[in-house]
Amino acid sequence: MRRTRLTVWTALTMAPLLLCGGAAFGRTADTAPPHAVASPSVPAAAPSPLPPPAPTATPKPRKLDRKGLTRALDRYVRGRPVSLVMRDLTTGITYRYHPKRRFVTASCAKVDILMTLLLQRQGRSSKGKRTRSRPLSAEERRLAGLAIRYSDNKATDRLWEVVGGPTGVAAANRRFGLRDTRTSGGRCLDLYCWGITDTTTEEQVRLLANLVRTDGPLNAADRAYVLRLMSSVVKEQAWGVSAAARKGDQVALKNGWQRRLAHGKLWAINSIGRVRTPGHDWLIAVMSDHHATTGDGIAVVEHVVELAAREFRKTTPRTAAD
Repeated sequence: MRRTRLTVWTALTMAPLLLCGGAAFGRTADTAPPHAVASPSVPAAAPSPLPPPAPTATPKPRKLDRKGLTRALDRYVRGRPVSLVMRDLTTGITYRYHPKRRFVTASCAKVDILMTLLLQRQGRSSKGKRTRSRPLSAEERRLAGLAIRYSDNKATDRLWEVVGGPTGVAAANRRFGLRDTRTSGGRCLDLYCWGITDTTTEEQVRLLANLVRTDGPLNAADRAYVLRLMSSVVKEQAWGVSAAARKGDQVALKNGWQRRLAHGKLWAINSIGRVRTPGHDWLIAVMSDHHATTGDGIAVVEHVVELAAREFRKTTPRTAAD
């Protein structure tokens, strides 16, 4: 009888604990803490893997309509001495229109002279020894600004003398990869020997390439310095290759204009530079001769550039800016 009572008493005393389960320890199954770990016997579901991002391959550029552009230029130029070379650093497309025709540089030579000065100031290895580089002096920087931004001839005369005249520029041009540009020696009227440097548009684009290539002879700081000056020419001289630009585009240029006594006092009008626009990065050189006035020559140069830029823009998909 006592065993029966003990069994009943034990069952009655343990019943609340059995009924309450984990509540006896202050916790129930549906109030587990957020950081609770799933039971090893029930593995947690692995998160669904995200799909890989879709490839964003850059579309190949369309072919430039070279024949169409040449026909358009022929119709417009009508036999006048005009040459154009335009290289797109983005697409790799280069177009040439009479690239071997020769012209005088006029004031476009000022870019070459400044690049020569900067190259001479850089350190250079010679027979295992490296010479120390020397930055431009305040006076040289002043002359450079006048020569590029304002096309000041007197300032250019001084820089021409500093670099060693035709000998210094010719030596630098060999390092720039120019093989068909001929500087003029001897004494010239008002020392403007640099203005009758004989060159081609092909050579001028090759010179410009030294301002953007990282493996060229000029260091990054000097390249940026020249392009910065070319990007800030005075407003009245900001014509020429800028005709390829649209609002908001980046333009760096240098123009040249010269009345040629050998051509019956007709004008040579040139423009070289870089234009960065959505989808394109152009190096452009256009040179021309035998214009009755500077205004006539500028109009020709700009229309030639406009025709070329119109066709180059067709080589890439249209963008919002187009």
